[in-house]
Order: sequence, then structure tokens, then C-alpha cells
Amino acid sequence: MGDAVPDLSAIEITEQGDIPDGVAFEDAIAELEGCVDQLESGDAGLDEALRLFRRGAALQAWCEARLEAIRAQVEALTGGDAGEVDDS
Repeated sequence: MGDAVPDLSAIEITEQGDIPDGVAFEDAIAELEGCVDQLESGDAGLDEALRLFRRGAALQAWCEARLEAIRAQVEALTGGDAGEVDDS
């Protein structure tokens, strides 16, 4: 059983690196992991490697922004102590 090649075109990214609304965080992470796997394999030519790198960078930036937005929402709901651990 061979590893399936992920479909790295599942999420449409604009020329500016924007990812449309409605994309699931988990889908973006899976696609980012696919980009990394293909880059690490060393099988991509120079142009394809650059395309994968740009795509990965856009996905990574989007995922970080999404996590920050969720963190802010959690802090708003918890009164600002979302990242603090109570040791008592």
C-alpha cells in the first residue's frame, strides 16, 4: 500500500496569498503538511518547489491568523485568562 499524494489544489489561494472564508482549519493544516512532505521528499523541481513553498507560506500565515483569532475569542469568553494555568 503506497502513500497517496495529497491534492494540494483543494484550497484555492489567490495571487495575493489570500485564502477564502469557509476553509476549515484542519483542511488548511492537512494541505500545509502535504506541501511540507512534498518539499522534504526532494522530488519537486525548482519551479514546483517554489510553488509549494509559496502555497505553504500562505497556508501557514492563514493558520496562525486563525489561531490568534480563536485565542482572542477564548480570552474574551474567559475574561482574559485563556492561556493561564491555575496551579492551586
